[in-house]
Order: sequence, then structure tokens, then C-alpha cells
Amino acid sequence: MPQNIPIETSLGHLYGRDCIYLDGFEFEEKMGTLVLDGCINGNLCATKQPGRFVPYTLRFRGVLAFKMVELDSCDWDFESSFDEVRDSDWIPLLGGKVTAAHHHFFVQTYDYVFDVVCNDYEFEIILHEG
Repeated sequence: MPQNIPIETSLGHLYGRDCIYLDGFEFEEKMGTLVLDGCINGNLCATKQPGRFVPYTLRFRGVLAFKMVELDSCDWDFESSFDEVRDSDWIPLLGGKVTAAHHHFFVQTYDYVFDVVCNDYEFEIILHEG
């Protein structure tokens, strides 16, 4: 049975529809990389950044598959706005190049939900002092 595990970021866990804002995304086909850019509502992080919107870039590498669904059209029940789906039902359905190194991630932004099967990710959060 799938299990949703919240991802610990440098701002802690991220919660709520208003937490992750998406300014844009791009799929770099030659690199097999999905890149999401935007900002995080600092009020909705486990490590609060009151009144701040913190820029981020989230890169999923070695992408085998991804789905994007408008938030109000998505049937989701996740712990946080960024989870790993352990024992995913989706990964075995992909077949092909799937290995034990592949992981299923879920990202819920203000407008869209992304499901991604990939090798790894990098979540760059840009904290400016002052």
C-alpha cells in the first residue's frame, strides 16, 4: 500500500495550498530533467519565514514520467505539499527502464499538482539574509 512521506526541506515540511507558488516549469528533454521555479510562502513552512516569499528551484533528474493536473481537478490526499510516495502503485506500471533507484514524488502548488517518477531531485531554496 502506498505511503506518503513528507519531504524535509531546508525550511522543514511545507503545508497547504498556499505554500508553494509556481512561476513556471520546463522539461529539459535531453537531460530528462523537470524544473519547477517559484516561491514558497514562508508562513506555511515548519521553519517559519514570517511575511516572506522565498524563491526556489526544484529539479527532478532522470525523469521517467510525470503528470500535471490542475489542483481543483486532482483527487489528492497527501501529508504535505511535497511528499515522496513510497510503495507507489504507479512505478511498477511504467515498466521499461524502471529500476530500484526510481522514486515517486508529489508536489502540490497553488494551481497545479505534479506526480514525478525520477532518480533524484534537488530543491534549491534561496534564503537572503536581512
